[in-house]
Amino acid sequence: MVAWWPWLLVPLAGAITLLVTPFLRSRLETAGMLDLPGRRRSHRQPTPRGGGLAMAAGLLPVLTILAWLDPPLMLVPLLLTAALALVGGLDDRFGLSVVCRMAVQFFLAGLLLWSVAGVSVLPLGELELEVPWLWTSLAVVGVVWLINLHNFMDGSDGLASSQGAWCGLMFGAIFGLSGQPVLASASLSFAVVCLAFLIWNHPPARLFMGDSGSLLIGGVVSWMLLLAVSTGAASPWLGMIVASVFAVDATLTLLLRVLRGERWYTPHRQHAYQRLIACGWSHGQVLGLYLCTNLVLVLPITLAALFYPPIDVWLAGLLLALLAVFWAMIQFVTNGVQTAA
Repeated sequence: MVAWWPWLLVPLAGAITLLVTPFLRSRLETAGMLDLPGRRRSHRQPTPRGGGLAMAAGLLPVLTILAWLDPPLMLVPLLLTAALALVGGLDDRFGLSVVCRMAVQFFLAGLLLWSVAGVSVLPLGELELEVPWLWTSLAVVGVVWLINLHNFMDGSDGLASSQGAWCGLMFGAIFGLSGQPVLASASLSFAVVCLAFLIWNHPPARLFMGDSGSLLIGGVVSWMLLLAVSTGAASPWLGMIVASVFAVDATLTLLLRVLRGERWYTPHRQHAYQRLIACGWSHGQVLGLYLCTNLVLVLPITLAALFYPPIDVWLAGLLLALLAVFWAMIQFVTNGVQTAA
């Protein structure tokens, strides 16, 4: 029963999201929850925000059923996803302090690492470096960073929802190939939810996900990656490869701002996708570029790392280096473009 039954939940998640989204959009407009155009915005029309609640409405029932089916495996991912959607929704509506948001995120990251007994070993080809306290501590920081970087990268129509769908499909395949139907169905349900929301979020977006959606996406990507590592479905390097496009753009942009002595924690428009939009690229062109990067570059390296595990660390290094070069080229070419920092 467990071998096939969870797969029935995948279309259910998408159907719920499709049904809830137009109703939620209307309610958000009535409540005045609109993102208005401005100096730090990339859109030109007032657009409802908070659509991530429709994503949560589609995903959480599926995760609840899976948590009932396999509590040790899925209960903490369910709690993390629900908590991040709730915190994001409150932030969209009322605005929460940075301290409050970060405290919740670090608590949830610690809970997630506790549920998988931490990270004890980091494989480096044929070597295995066993420093549990270090890898677990870095993993907690990594989870918080993954949650936030998906929030930072949610600034162009369809970009975050398409990346969420990409990660869900990839991890769904990884879990499926490793014989883990519960985790595979959870990941694919997440992918379908993101695709259903993308119908309303693709350029020109008629609904923004807001923090309720971007924090949810970052949280789900985090627990998919950690559970893939803890269950042996993937190495940390394979997980890094899957999530690399957003991780490289967000991380290098943050490091650049720190090196420049800027207030890195303030809003800005210096990510690669933002600089392209400032140069005159449309949201559709930016979305196409990131999708093509995943399909043409990341996908082949993901498959190579999946089927040739001994070289996954080298493949990850190669991919990160290539993406860093592309990021640097965009920063260099758009250096003279005025962006609202």
